[in-house]
Amino acid sequence: MKKSLVPLIILLSFIVLLTAIIVNTRPEMRNPAATGSVPGQPGVIKLNKIKPVEIIQAENKVKSDEMSDEKILNMLLQAYSELDNGKINEAENKVKTVLVFQPDNGEALSLLGKIYYLKHDYKRAEMIFGRQVNLNRKSATAYNNLGQVLLKQKKYDRAALRFQVAQELDPESGLIALNLAGAYSKLGKKEKALASFKKAFRILGPRVITVASHPALDNIRDEKEFKDILKKAYAELTEKHKKAAPENKKPRPEDVVLP
Repeated sequence: MKKSLVPLIILLSFIVLLTAIIVNTRPEMRNPAATGSVPGQPGVIKLNKIKPVEIIQAENKVKSDEMSDEKILNMLLQAYSELDNGKINEAENKVKTVLVFQPDNGEALSLLGKIYYLKHDYKRAEMIFGRQVNLNRKSATAYNNLGQVLLKQKKYDRAALRFQVAQELDPESGLIALNLAGAYSKLGKKEKALASFKKAFRILGPRVITVASHPALDNIRDEKEFKDILKKAYAELTEKHKKAAPENKKPRPEDVVLP
C-alpha cells in the first residue's frame, strides 16, 4: 500500500515545485505593490489625471479670446449688411456664430429672431424672442417682438398679453399701440381695439394711414370711430402737404426754362 503512494507523492511534489517557479518568474507576483494589484484579485484600473480647475479655466479663456468683442461687433455688422442685401442665410450663419461665443447677446438674439420672422419660421422666432424676454424683463422691444410672432401664429390671447406688458414699459410707443389694437381686434374686443388705434393716431398722426388696411384690423374697419380717425388722419396729411408746398410767386429770369 505504501509503495503505491510513492508515485502520487512524487507527482504532487513536482506540481508544487512547478507552481513556485511560475510565480517567481512573473514580475507582478514578485512585487504586487508596484502595480497596485494583489495576487488572486482583479487588476486596478488606472485613471487619467484630472486637470486642475485653473488649467480648465485658462483653456476656456483662450477659446473665448478667439472671438473678441471687436470681432463680435464686426460679425454683427456684417450680418446686418447681408440681411439688407437679401443674403438672409449668410446673415443667419453669422448671427449663430456670434451666439456660440455669446449665447446671451441681446443684439444677436434680436437679429436672429427677425431673420426667423422674415423666413416665416414663427415657432423658432417665438423661441428666440421668448429667450430675449427672459434675459431682459424690462425690454419693451422684446415683448413687442414676441407679441408679433404670437399674433402671426393666431395666438391672440398670448399676443395681447405681451403687447400689454410692452405698452406698460413704453407707453408712448405708437407701434405697440397699433399691435395691441390688432390683437384686440382679432379677439373681438372692439372697444379696446378702437381705443388702442386712437392712441396710435395720437402718437403717430397721419402715419396710421399706412397700416389702416392691415388684416388684423378687419374687425373694426367698419366702425364709425375707426372711420372718423382715418378722416382726421387724411385731413392732417393734406394740411401738412399744403404747408410744405412752395408759395405762389412770379418766376425769376433764372427760373424760366427756354424751349
